[in-house]
Amino acid sequence: MTNYMNIPQSKIFKTENKESLEKKLSDLRHKDPVNTSSLEAEIIEIFVASLLAHGKDRNQMRQIAQISKILGQSLGLGLAYCDKLEQAARIYDVGNVMICQEIYQKDEKLSFEEFEAVKYHTFMGKELLEVQKLPTTDLAAVISEEHHEWWDGGGYPSQKKNREIDIASRIVAVADAIGALFRKRPGRNAWEYKKILEYVKGRSGIQFDPDVVDVFLINQDAIHEILLVDLEHAPSEWYA
Repeated sequence: MTNYMNIPQSKIFKTENKESLEKKLSDLRHKDPVNTSSLEAEIIEIFVASLLAHGKDRNQMRQIAQISKILGQSLGLGLAYCDKLEQAARIYDVGNVMICQEIYQKDEKLSFEEFEAVKYHTFMGKELLEVQKLPTTDLAAVISEEHHEWWDGGGYPSQKKNREIDIASRIVAVADAIGALFRKRPGRNAWEYKKILEYVKGRSGIQFDPDVVDVFLINQDAIHEILLVDLEHAPSEWYA
């Protein structure tokens, strides 16, 4: 993989975004002492605010988080773990704030250089998250690094496969794909839910963990309801 430090920083990477985010996190930790749970909640909100400022869609963030929780619960993971997973699934993609927005807004296909550079958002997000040393950010750091890995080893950045990939990452990979395909993006219209179902089912055992795909199909109606909720008109409890 291309070393992202060798790619012209002004072209793809926004190091000033990383520096600004690190300063906010540092300032928070130097405030009056707060308990760990309160600190964790405030740090999560700083990451969320940075993602929103960088153009992340609040509805999509809510969708991925809630879908991840449903999938985790259906797989039999504990309630406390699934609550943590839901919060981690709001912030795992924070590495994207270090990538120029123009890259994600392009209608045309990314160049080889651009795509190789974009892959590094996984490591950059992991670095930002793991230094917080809190339960939710620790889990989010794992997801950040692994959410583009594939079940068959064909993903990136490390070509992990099967259960080498953490269960949280395998869950969020499916939730992320569902949330992304349901929304219009540069160069692509939003997909109908039926098409998303067929796509995810067809990628079972290739890109996605078959067990996670199975519970997605079992919960497809509830997940469709999550996708249809417009946050502008949703009760506040839909997105804490």
